[in-house]
Amino acid sequence: MKRLYTNSSKFDKNAVDNLGISELVLQENAAMAVAEVVRQNLKSGSKILAVCGKGNNASDAIAALRMLSVEYECYALLLKDDLNHNAKIQLNIAKNVGVDLLDFECDFSKFDCVIDGIFGSGFRGEMEPKIANLIEQINGLNALKIAVDMPSGVSNFGVASQVFKADFTICMGVLKLGLYSDIAKDFAGEIIQANLGLNESKFSYGNSDYLVLLDDLELPNRALKNVSKGDFGHAFIACGDMSGASKIAASSALKMGAGRVSVVNLTQNSLNLDPQIMLKNSFDGADAIAFGMGLGGASFDFSKLINRLCVVDADAFYQPWIRDFAMSKLAILTPHPKEFSSLLRLCEIGEFSVDEIQNNRFKLAREFSSKFPSTLVLKGANVIIAKDGVLYVAPQGSAKLAVGGSGDALSGIILAYLANKFSPLKAAINGVLAHQKSAQIYKGNDYSFTPNDIIEGLAWL
Repeated sequence: MKRLYTNSSKFDKNAVDNLGISELVLQENAAMAVAEVVRQNLKSGSKILAVCGKGNNASDAIAALRMLSVEYECYALLLKDDLNHNAKIQLNIAKNVGVDLLDFECDFSKFDCVIDGIFGSGFRGEMEPKIANLIEQINGLNALKIAVDMPSGVSNFGVASQVFKADFTICMGVLKLGLYSDIAKDFAGEIIQANLGLNESKFSYGNSDYLVLLDDLELPNRALKNVSKGDFGHAFIACGDMSGASKIAASSALKMGAGRVSVVNLTQNSLNLDPQIMLKNSFDGADAIAFGMGLGGASFDFSKLINRLCVVDADAFYQPWIRDFAMSKLAILTPHPKEFSSLLRLCEIGEFSVDEIQNNRFKLAREFSSKFPSTLVLKGANVIIAKDGVLYVAPQGSAKLAVGGSGDALSGIILAYLANKFSPLKAAINGVLAHQKSAQIYKGNDYSFTPNDIIEGLAWL
């Protein structure tokens, strides 16, 4: 896992005030990281433009131009006259070594690379129309685009109506939470964490959120040989009106390593189950239970399951009893944004549209998990797992997973981890990672991916 922070200002200040490293040294290291990405992706002699605001992002961008000026044609466009002290120092040096200043009337089409040093992580709200129009022009260029720290228009609170669309974002010192929102996913490009001259453990400190990566995936352990199916748990799935959902969840749980998988039919409909899946008439003997997927109008007293390890999904989030499961440390709740809207309403946190949720995913997930002891898995392009006010963001989500039944497969995967005696938090994190990795290793076209491919991919994690 890697730590995520909203910004690095307090760490920059600590490095200067307490560790004795000057701000200009930090900026030199930041600029070197930007320059290195340019050198790796552009041939010598290419034309580079840095578009600069007035803060430290401008300083980093201008310093990078100075470093590149021997090998490239370098230009700066200043959007503000009142540069901060460090930016003025960097600009004076850059002009002395051949970096030229341009104005808004320049021909942007001639540039091979544009460096975004406008706002960084300090952006809030909306930008003035002049800057928004400029960013729109730059986004239309066939040029390498590099954002310093964060693409302009992206913040920890969502995105502006116009956002710099980067090929690379060079994140300074620490990784920024705002880069991993669903909305930022199409603007950040490849995210690179720049070392500012200090070991990260010395630079950053204190509480944080976390970025969970595929390398963090822990698979169910079958190292012992003297075992039986009972050692790997008995997973139960409630089958409602739409039986396909429970069948996908059951197959996923079996493939992810649950020792036994059973389905409890809550309807009068006949089921044609895979022979590997057992049919039960109660939840007796279950080590972990999943319900809600495909529930529809099926009737059952779910209060009987409140003290059981369980994965709660889909239709359950529209039922008033969902609050009881939100209060349970044994429950993992797996809503998509629309279902999360209902969950927030029923748990009396507030009324939020899907758009409001997507623009405030981190805030609302943190608020929910601070108030309710269950483990939250908020589905999306970047899945958020939240527990006790701490966010664990899994950014490896793929457009392949945007298909009906994908969430049912995720529930089954998480269920298998619960049956294998993983804690709810560890089951949620590893289940999400396994789900995402299964999509990544799929070799077909994105549009051809199905829940069956998720299940098949679990064999090769």
